[in-house]
Amino acid sequence: MLNKKSLVLGGTTLVGLIIGIITRHYALWTITGLAVGYIVTFWWPWALELLRNRKQR
Repeated sequence: MLNKKSLVLGGTTLVGLIIGIITRHYALWTITGLAVGYIVTFWWPWALELLRNRKQR
């Protein structure tokens, strides 16, 4: 079974690739999709946890 983070990261990269094919800017949109996926899967949960811990203090 694939990890949920891998699926999210791959999905956003695939969406970026599809947008890149439509707009003919393949690398730009693929890397943008990869960056958005990285932020959503790794940094967003960390930031939410940090905010929750601050509210509890």
